[in-house]
Amino acid sequence: MRRNELPIDSDAAPLEELPRLRAPRQWRRLLETAAVVGSLFLGGFGSGYFWSTRNAEAQISRQREDHLAEIGRLRQAYGDRLSSIAGRVTEAADTAASAAQTAGEAASTAQNAAQTANQAAKTAAKDLKKP
Repeated sequence: MRRNELPIDSDAAPLEELPRLRAPRQWRRLLETAAVVGSLFLGGFGSGYFWSTRNAEAQISRQREDHLAEIGRLRQAYGDRLSSIAGRVTEAADTAASAAQTAGEAASTAQNAAQTANQAAKTAAKDLKKP
């Protein structure tokens, strides 16, 4: 090595090349190791993200089908209950209609009885006026 030359710290540099300022070999090896580990980590992260989105799409479609099946089951269950309740409501309405009809007939009968009683009272009043 010549007097004014700095040592070249490179494995592949030719001897004729002028000296350059480079980071120490340990730092370069550390940077290289960090790059390899980082690429492995990011590659694993990317492939994991790809598989998780793919699984998420399948899970969303399964979940949608499950929700639709549950909605159908609930519609059927509550539809049956509503039909039975509608039948009961119809029966109650028929009973109320027949009760109203009976009440109307009773009112009519009471009116006829009142008219008969009124006529009887008038007749009795006439009989009492005759001496």
